[in-house]
Amino acid sequence: MLTVFRILGALGACIAAALIVSSASAQDTPQLVIPDNASPQSFGKGWSCNIGFRESDQTCETIIAPPNAYVNDQGFGDGWECLRGYEKQNATCRKIKLPANAYLRSSGRSWECNRGFARINQTCREIDLPDNAYLSGSTYGDGWTCMRGFKKANGSCSEILLPPNGYLSDRPYGSGWECVRGYVAQGSDCIQVIVPDNAHLADAGDSWNCDPTFEKQMNACVAAN
Repeated sequence: MLTVFRILGALGACIAAALIVSSASAQDTPQLVIPDNASPQSFGKGWSCNIGFRESDQTCETIIAPPNAYVNDQGFGDGWECLRGYEKQNATCRKIKLPANAYLRSSGRSWECNRGFARINQTCREIDLPDNAYLSGSTYGDGWTCMRGFKKANGSCSEILLPPNGYLSDRPYGSGWECVRGYVAQGSDCIQVIVPDNAHLADAGDSWNCDPTFEKQMNACVAAN
């Protein structure tokens, strides 16, 4: 029985010592101080400023948005954004001036010219469509494209003249036409490709290659050595 009492006494002493150490450790741990207008968080320094406030010297100061602006929920930057139709200029929001024949873009931060108009500096100039052209919808360049069968030349659309055995290409540059398979372009004509014996048209169709076991010599295919 005496042994049991001794064991219980030793166990009680250990528990008491553990409680004392835990209490001392708790006292040594600095208390987290959350400033006004902040909320606790489980990472970082343990708190973050509420929406409408931003951190400054371990405090949360009020974000003051200028006229025509609103407070955003971002934890960086100025903490505010301009309303639609206004643009940030220094610490203010300036109204975006729309020129004639323009509209605000979906972002509300800039503008585009209406269809049929091209941007020239801060104005919208009407696009002068030549004959046989249509509006391309592009925000750069002339703003128009020639119809199929025509190509751009000196601000107008000139008709593409097809040679025999030629067809309209979809390339926006060059002559505007290509030769059918078995012909090759030479100047403004399509010349037939003469395929020698033991040869065949190449994949592109505008030249030829020798058959297997033959090699090219001048304009002929001869048996390979």
